[in-house]
Amino acid sequence: MIKFFRRIRKTLFSENTPGGPSGKFGKYLLYAIGEIALVMIGILLALQVNNWNEQRKADKAESKALVALKNEFELNIERLEFICAERDSAQEDRRAHYDIIANDTIPIETKVRSNVKGYFGGRWAIQNTVLNGLVNSGAIDNIKNDSLKTLLTLWPNMVQRWIAAEDKYNSLKERMQDYERTRLRQGIPNRLNDKRGYTFKDSWEQYYSRKAFIVNDLEYQNFVASDIEMLYQQSIICNRIMQNYNQIITALNSEIQNRKIK
Repeated sequence: MIKFFRRIRKTLFSENTPGGPSGKFGKYLLYAIGEIALVMIGILLALQVNNWNEQRKADKAESKALVALKNEFELNIERLEFICAERDSAQEDRRAHYDIIANDTIPIETKVRSNVKGYFGGRWAIQNTVLNGLVNSGAIDNIKNDSLKTLLTLWPNMVQRWIAAEDKYNSLKERMQDYERTRLRQGIPNRLNDKRGYTFKDSWEQYYSRKAFIVNDLEYQNFVASDIEMLYQQSIICNRIMQNYNQIITALNSEIQNRKIK
């Protein structure tokens, strides 16, 4: 390209254009101006090529990040969906249990037989390696979709709300377990064998007596009510996280489809 411009310049100098510079000084001046123009054109072309290369690299890195983000979010939500389903089921079970023990018209025998089911109480083992890497490195600013970028920056706050709710709920569970351990799970230790140690086993009469006490105990009823309330709050947070996730995954899929990323 530079050689092409240079040939044109030499052709112009070799011609005697009317009104053009005359003498050696004029020719040198035109020659110098031409050289400067050629250098400027060369610099601009080099900068343009460099910008194209840098943009191509940035686009490639962004495409790779979009796919990695999609995979990470889908894995995280798969785990959360399972946990939330378990918590919703536990909430329904505890509401039914509370309706029985808090009703003074229901016979004590029915209250004693009422129990809450066990459920998966694990934590949400969320992995935000890709997102955290983009945020910490500043590479998240390279994402051109402003709506997607805003949703991604809001995601950590949603996660922290869930973690805080989990911590609060686990604290309640520990207190409730301590309550039941001291008031219900008692009895005379029976030696099983040297390896397994001791087990505690009550007679039905002992268990019935203790269970009849706690189902009518206001402290126990408050524990169950708090359990329900915290499970309900987690359900609300879970729904909001799912809404945020659906918006993020829709934006990611749109970007990946528009870029024709495989």
